[in-house]
Amino acid sequence: MPHTSHSQTPDAPDAAAQGLTTTEREQISRRARALWQEEGCPQGRDRELWAQAELQVLKGRTAFRDGR
Repeated sequence: MPHTSHSQTPDAPDAAAQGLTTTEREQISRRARALWQEEGCPQGRDRELWAQAELQVLKGRTAFRDGR
């Protein structure tokens, strides 16, 4: 997600973002920002929080597809 302020919100790691739809990247970006804010806006954890958000979003997508 592009920085629009001086805050250090999680950005999409380039390699991890490949193979995702625009909608998925946007959902992950929103979730990563929420996690970042919930954690008190820590610096240096962008990849960790992005990965956590990615797992949560994609797990939800898989569960929906599988009818869970």
